Amino acid sequence: MAHPTSLDSPIRCAVITVSDTRTPETDHSGQAIQAFLQQANHRILDYRIVPDEPELLRSLCTDFGRNPDIDVVILSGGTGIAPRDTTYDVIERLLEKT
Repeated sequence: MAHPTSLDSPIRCAVITVSDTRTPETDHSGQAIQAFLQQANHRILDYRIVPDEPELLRSLCTDFGRNPDIDVVILSGGTGIAPRDTTYDVIERLLEKT
């Protein structure tokens, strides 16, 4: 018996790029993530570029996590060593298990 969410069915995804400087035209990582997902026949239900603002990122991830239409949230960016790179810190606080 297969797991109910087998890889044969499309996964419904949200993609978030965390950056103070990227735009849809310069977000090469976000573009690549979406292209790989689409090549694997998965669906992109939402795509956002958000600034490195912890509360904004936390709120968006919480909203996506509560959305029954979204199976997976994929994040890119905001993981450097600069003080404003807070993605990991925000996501860590949202997890029940690391």
